[in-house]
Amino acid sequence: MNRRKVMGSIAMGAAVAATVGVATAADKEIDILVDHWKKSKDLTLKMANVMPPENYDYKPFPEARSFGAELAHICQAEGYYLGQFGKNGKAPAAPANDTTKPAMVKYLTDQFDWSIAVVGQLSAADFTKPFGGGKGPAMTGLDLLYQAMIHTAHTRGYAEMVLRNKGVTPPTYAV
Repeated sequence: MNRRKVMGSIAMGAAVAATVGVATAADKEIDILVDHWKKSKDLTLKMANVMPPENYDYKPFPEARSFGAELAHICQAEGYYLGQFGKNGKAPAAPANDTTKPAMVKYLTDQFDWSIAVVGQLSAADFTKPFGGGKGPAMTGLDLLYQAMIHTAHTRGYAEMVLRNKGVTPPTYAV
């Protein structure tokens, strides 16, 4: 075997090993993200379930969304951000004019299950790929993931304050 073939084989082997390393790292990142979304689902559903049904229309001030509407807002934002990846079909639709406890618990469950499936289908290329602006500036896949996480945490925190306004202790933070 001549030196060029040997050197070419070594270079090819190194490239394959590097690619496998990057793919493995991305798979680990995706597993971490899927785990985060599962924990977020669990915490958000605990929060939704602890609020008595008769308080789902409660607003702490007139301009605010009701508790049920805040939960719907979490779902709609998740659908917007993660829907840009174009994976797992369309996000679940909001129940028409229904922010009752049963409707919101179902919507949250369906939305988080959809979101977890989207995140689980991501690849390393999706992290750096640009996604079109539409309602705002273009973002990378990582931007979309961070925006979805931050928005959910922010809105859930607001909803937890609504729980406290009604004398309900929010579930323990476990994400």
